[in-house]
Amino acid sequence: MEAPNDQSAQWREALSRFWLRRFFWLCAHAPALLTAARPLICAAAFAFSPAIRRGTRCNARRVLGPDSTRHAQNRLARATLNSFYLFCCDVGFSRGKSLKELLSRIDQVEGRENYQRARALRRGMIVVTAHMGSFEVALAALREMEEHVHVLFRRDAIGEFERQRSELRGRLGVSEVTVDQGWTMWISLRQALLDDQVVVIQGDRVLPGQKGQRVPFLGGQMELPASPIKLAIASHAPIVPIFSVRTPRGKIKLMIEAPIEVGLEEEQSHEVSHPALLKLARVIETQIRAFPDQWLLLQQA
Repeated sequence: MEAPNDQSAQWREALSRFWLRRFFWLCAHAPALLTAARPLICAAAFAFSPAIRRGTRCNARRVLGPDSTRHAQNRLARATLNSFYLFCCDVGFSRGKSLKELLSRIDQVEGRENYQRARALRRGMIVVTAHMGSFEVALAALREMEEHVHVLFRRDAIGEFERQRSELRGRLGVSEVTVDQGWTMWISLRQALLDDQVVVIQGDRVLPGQKGQRVPFLGGQMELPASPIKLAIASHAPIVPIFSVRTPRGKIKLMIEAPIEVGLEEEQSHEVSHPALLKLARVIETQIRAFPDQWLLLQQA
């Protein structure tokens, strides 16, 4: 017989999934309603979900530092939840939108010269980003410049959200590659880079099926995925960090950082933290500190 606590946890999980499915359905079919209801829904989620409060508060304390006040941590935690809500809405709101309509949401692009420098090498490009801003709008911008874009990801447990996201990427012409495809995934991505194409990877979270390395991060340690480094070693493609953040006007700002090269002398490195991964961690950390409320992690990092 299952313990009462186990049954209670399963009931809460089932109820949570039920409401999430309804939420993502409304994102696609009643965006105006969700826009109006955002303050109420975010306040209710923060008040009634211990997991959300615990995760966002812990991350806020990590970003703000151990000397930050509880008030400051709560304020950042609530702002992060609000940004996460907007991110979820973006996927549904983008349903049926053309590439031109998605691109109209981009307000500014910084670092175009970094992109051009990396592409001039003609060795493919590994775009590493983080869970920030509006990822799908950034993909649209990349797709406008590139004929072939492949995104490495893990399917979301909420089917309605995953269906909408997959449909959007399909209309953009972005190829999806899931982390659970095993060794065939690595072969296909390496070949894409050798063919001078672009591969996009989230660099701030290790997904099931990925291997990671622990690096200094936000005053402590955090495991980051090693896949960008491994692909760079296998293909000699440069790593280009690109981030999207939401501006106060509700538009999207893209920031393209300088390429990170994984040198040949580093191929045989057996260090716990690869030098290129340390560089990448510093870039991601800098962006999170600059836009802390847009780091879209609800669980403890």
